[in-house]
Amino acid sequence: MTRNTHALLRIGHLTFWGGLGDEGFFVDPDGFEGWHDAPTTRQLDVEIPAGHGSYDAAEFYDARIVTVSGYCHARTADRLGQFRSELVAVLQGRVKLLVDDIGSETFAYGRRFGQPKFQVDHASRRARFQFSVRCADPLRYGERTPLRVTGPGEAQPIYHRGNFPSAPQLLVRGAMPGYRVEGPGSTFVVGQAVTAERPHLIDTATGLLSINGEVQLGAITSGTGWVIAPGTIPVTHKLVPVSGTGTLETIIRAAIA
Repeated sequence: MTRNTHALLRIGHLTFWGGLGDEGFFVDPDGFEGWHDAPTTRQLDVEIPAGHGSYDAAEFYDARIVTVSGYCHARTADRLGQFRSELVAVLQGRVKLLVDDIGSETFAYGRRFGQPKFQVDHASRRARFQFSVRCADPLRYGERTPLRVTGPGEAQPIYHRGNFPSAPQLLVRGAMPGYRVEGPGSTFVVGQAVTAERPHLIDTATGLLSINGEVQLGAITSGTGWVIAPGTIPVTHKLVPVSGTGTLETIIRAAIA
């Protein structure tokens, strides 16, 4: 169906190809904007009274706006209409953008931004398309860093290869009436029992513990979340049970601005 192509972007069941082909969505050479560049930044600008310049203030990234444009080719007019319907449908709600990012896959989540365009040329059975997605979280996320599963009291080295701090998730399995997880600069103390049928998942970004997708309010009795700085110099996590035994697995992905 296609020739001289590679899968540049996937949203839902649709693939947007780089290169040339006979049928499908094909992105212009310069038609994929806002993904590989860092997002714009904002900061509070407060002028120094009766002085020169402004106070130094921290910068924060804006939401990421990704724009995709190119041509849709179809073998029949009916098929072209179907492509239009599929494009409009796949951009409804929160969508995942999965991108071939210079040899590795990265992804982000977003929602349709503005009105998609699909301008049909009936004579050639092709259409010019363009759409934008706004990613409220401007970070791109990469591959999961392979880590070992560790037992009680065993130091677990943690790192990721992005360029921005990343908040890991902690998966705790076993049989323990309570435990703590020691991390860089903080410790989560958990007073709720973990069993073989009900493993715990702790999100260090929010400091919340969930079991089978349900948040367990009050399960963590003390501790604050943490993030892992980018690079290959590891920090450590450690599982310390009150009694019993269990394992700790850290789930972390590279975060890229």
